[in-house]
Amino acid sequence: MLLALYSLLAFLVASLGKVARGIDISGSGESLSSLELNVLQNKFASYYTNNSISVKGITIGGWLVTEPYITPSLYRNATLLAKQQNSSRNISIIDEFTLCKTLGYNTSTTLLDGHFKTWITEDDFKQIQANGFNLVRIPIGYWAWKQNAAENLYVDNITYKDPYISDGLQLKYLNQALEWAQKYELNVWIDLHGVPGSQNGFDNSGQRILYGDLGWLRSNDTRKLTLAVWKKMFETFLNGGDKSPVVGLEIVNEPLGGKIDMSNITQMYYEAFDLFKENQDSGDNTTFVIHDAFQGIGNWNLELNPNYRNVSDHYFNLTKANYSSQDILVDHHHYEVFTDYQLAETQFSRIENIINYGNSIHKELPYHPAVVGEWSGAITDCATWLNGVGVGARYDGSYYNTTLFTTDSKPAGTCASQKPLSDWTEDYRNRVRQFIEAQLATYSTKTTGWIFWNWKTEDAVEWDYLKLKDAELFPSPFDNYTYFKTDGSMKEGFSSSLSTQAFPISTTSIPFSTTTTSRKSKNFASSTKLKARTSLSIDSMSSIWKECICISIVAIITFCAIL
Repeated sequence: MLLALYSLLAFLVASLGKVARGIDISGSGESLSSLELNVLQNKFASYYTNNSISVKGITIGGWLVTEPYITPSLYRNATLLAKQQNSSRNISIIDEFTLCKTLGYNTSTTLLDGHFKTWITEDDFKQIQANGFNLVRIPIGYWAWKQNAAENLYVDNITYKDPYISDGLQLKYLNQALEWAQKYELNVWIDLHGVPGSQNGFDNSGQRILYGDLGWLRSNDTRKLTLAVWKKMFETFLNGGDKSPVVGLEIVNEPLGGKIDMSNITQMYYEAFDLFKENQDSGDNTTFVIHDAFQGIGNWNLELNPNYRNVSDHYFNLTKANYSSQDILVDHHHYEVFTDYQLAETQFSRIENIINYGNSIHKELPYHPAVVGEWSGAITDCATWLNGVGVGARYDGSYYNTTLFTTDSKPAGTCASQKPLSDWTEDYRNRVRQFIEAQLATYSTKTTGWIFWNWKTEDAVEWDYLKLKDAELFPSPFDNYTYFKTDGSMKEGFSSSLSTQAFPISTTSIPFSTTTTSRKSKNFASSTKLKARTSLSIDSMSSIWKECICISIVAIITFCAIL
């Protein structure tokens, strides 16, 4: 009996200590306003005069690299076309790789050209500018640089066999997008979203690989072609001056460190930067962007940093290159829906994670600028085909009925967010709005900026800026907060109500490591926040909650003394 009481006492003391320690709302290190403007922000200065310029970006994903959950009708149409071609064949179109392979060159080209022509138009860029964004992130696949599909011929006369169609098609639309961006004074960040063999196995890399080994860097052919594509990207998009809206080049999106050896990824980053500097004129201020490869915050602080040559010289020696650590930007992606643990969290924990995440990134800024280059309004993974064509959701357990992966966790709930907004409950709508505000307020004050994913979808509302804004779930303007202040802190009424959700409903059924997934669909992108869990600041907790803990401690101490 006494042992149980003392255990409870220890828990309550620890809880109070956790509350008292709290999240460091101010973070540490220099304030954003005192940090030197990085090259990305200096480029912005040609359009904007505010010295505290930050990235306020949007991604037009699902366009030049198609994604089934963004435009499911495209994939349904592809399947219908395939059945018309051969009704007796077993059809499985799950990504752009299988779409092109199944339909063949002519049908794939017609279908994709129609998609490219209609999904994003000049009006989208006009709306993006009108909505207050200052940057557009444009994903594109390596196959855009395929020059002859019939002969599988790529740039630099490299032959690499794959089924993708191109012959300049994607680059034609990319160049059109750059013209629209220039017209509407929008900066552009070109993102190489897929590389040969797939760098992560996600369908957004072009090729979904749920269970097997990833192809990128497993053979020299994939390395050779990647370097050739980078070289062509740099030759084309660097040194454009004021005539070009391109401010950043991201060399590869979300390489899955863990399934690909990190030393190989790091080596490729350095080789890419070598190529970048070889092709960059001294007056050019385009930013070299690397994804964090799902490594912990701070992992890249000393890499690609001339102040730490003992680290960087292990990979290369740019003794003749003049560069600053501020020339390299680290791109972080963060979602809260790709593990069972995340899906079981309370709203308190979800928002706590965001604040902690932003504070951690803030400590990176003296080393490299850092942007949260992907985030969404999603608090479940219920959007149709979010986890892949034919794959269900972890939230309701259907993910484990449609894959070979297993879990010991119970489903977090019943999926509803994939339904029309009119079917959402008021509570669910409020939680989505709160989650979006937490990210906007935190990333705006603690990082170099943010890029929301995505501009639009057909029916995945939590991932669709336009639908969220129209439903008043995404602030407009961006700092028109209901629950937060412009300095990133929570408004008092909201912090008090949120504190009542401080602990999860069930902590026994959702352990930290119950799923055996291969971090499918950005599991890594959210896992790093588990390494630095603390609690909200004492000022953000309700006085009632704190008093209850104190009274409980006093009562138990008194009871123990009597015994």
